[in-house]
Amino acid sequence: MRAASVQSARSNLGRATAMGRRGVSEGVPLERKHLFGHDAPDAWWLPRNSWSLFPIHTGDNSAGNGGNGHFAGSLIDTSYAAFEPLNVAQAGSHATANAYQTNIVYLDQSATQIAGVGGDGGNGNVASGGDVDAFGPTGLRGFSGMIGTGDNGAGNGGDGHFSGSMVHAPVAVYSPINIAVAGSHSTADAHQTNIVHLDQSATQIAGVGGSGGHGNAASGGTIGASGSAASGEISTGENNAGNGGDGYAYGGVVHATFAFYYPINIAVAGYNSTAHADQTNNVVFDQSAVQKAGVGGDGGNGNAATGGTADIFPSIFDLIGSDVIATGHNSAGNGGNGHFAGNIVDIDVAIYAPINIAVAGYNSTAEAHQSNHVQFDQSAIQIAGIGGDGGHGNVALGGDFATHLLADLHLLDHLA
Repeated sequence: MRAASVQSARSNLGRATAMGRRGVSEGVPLERKHLFGHDAPDAWWLPRNSWSLFPIHTGDNSAGNGGNGHFAGSLIDTSYAAFEPLNVAQAGSHATANAYQTNIVYLDQSATQIAGVGGDGGNGNVASGGDVDAFGPTGLRGFSGMIGTGDNGAGNGGDGHFSGSMVHAPVAVYSPINIAVAGSHSTADAHQTNIVHLDQSATQIAGVGGSGGHGNAASGGTIGASGSAASGEISTGENNAGNGGDGYAYGGVVHATFAFYYPINIAVAGYNSTAHADQTNNVVFDQSAVQKAGVGGDGGNGNAATGGTADIFPSIFDLIGSDVIATGHNSAGNGGNGHFAGNIVDIDVAIYAPINIAVAGYNSTAEAHQSNHVQFDQSAIQIAGIGGDGGHGNVALGGDFATHLLADLHLLDHLA
């Protein structure tokens, strides 16, 4: 009577299956049609000895991750602007010559160049591997493949890849000329006013990883097995949440600007004359540059990456196999790595040469007035091969691993 009860318990345990959320149990039902079209009488189940033919994989899930950016080639911006007005007034004897010139010029040759940049990770996402449960006296006996419920990602920034060249090379030429010439007993006036703004600034971003999101969770599924353990790899780790993407940049990032400014103001008066030459220049040259290449994205805040739990109930005579059980290598809120190989170049050339001349003859008056307000901004910020900052309040935990030694159920037969 006791032997029959034990045998019945073992039989029932061998047929038991369990499924969690998106779980996989030992028996795999295959609802299939008969070859001739009518339904098969019963659901078909894979035999236990066929487990070794199939890897079990419920992980590798992703949610809210930024996409990777890839760029290979050349990104070139070359602009050319020329402004050359000429103003001349010439008078004969006993005459008056007046030349007035006012120039208000704004040249915008700025550029924003972005290539090979990974997208930022989202916020509040969850990626979780499914559970794998196997119960019975044979458990996962004979299984030599891999059981994977990890490698899940949520809210991670995408990687940025850039290979090639990025060039911004604008050229601006500005040369107004103002001349007034008067003869004998005459008056010559030459007035020139220039208000010029040259914007040749550039923002160049290449191979930059996206930033990680906030409040994301990535966790591996739980693996539970009763009976003899498998000899393959069991992995519930490798989960990532809110990490910044890596940045890779290989090539050249060049910002080369050229600005030429040549205003000339001349007043010439003859014998017994008066010559006035007045010049006012208000000029701003903006040749600044911000160049980033191969920069890792920053890690997010408040993320959690957790390895799944592995519960193994092996027989005392058939312990766990010799391969790997991994629940770690989880990461959350880490800054991405920065990789750069090549050149970052900023070349700024600005030439400013206003000329103001007043020439008067004998017994005359010559006045030359020049006022210059010039601002040159040739600053540059160059960032290359920099890793991103880590986030705050993140948690990365390895999963729990528990093994329980149970007596072989078939040994209970000898107790009857």
